[in-house]
Amino acid sequence: MKILGLDYGKKRIGIAISDEDSRIAFPHSVLENKENIIKMIKELSQKEGFKEIVLGDPGDNPIKEEIVLFMEILKKEGFDVFLEKEFMTSLHTDMFTKTKPIARKTAKKKEVKKDESAAALILQRFLEKKKFKK
Repeated sequence: MKILGLDYGKKRIGIAISDEDSRIAFPHSVLENKENIIKMIKELSQKEGFKEIVLGDPGDNPIKEEIVLFMEILKKEGFDVFLEKEFMTSLHTDMFTKTKPIARKTAKKKEVKKDESAAALILQRFLEKKKFKK
């Protein structure tokens, strides 16, 4: 079964989807974080066939409260939602894409959206942990 990975942000949400066997995470897209975001995730679920969602956990960060509320909404919509630490995912996406690492707060112009790649890293961490629990 496929699993969805999300890198939640106030403006954008990075999307990643696993393969059918839940072994490998692939960057998918970036969605604008607007009022209809839940509807868009539900439509994507119908198209791709996932019921589980892995949401990046920023740790001790002011956005954490917003993520917990978002997680509760997703649960009410019938999804199984898991949190996975998102520590250094932006830096790692820079390393894999051969982009000079730049902190998000200091970047003046982001040429490459790395949100979907960060979502894939979050999801892949979850998949690896799940594989070893079996």
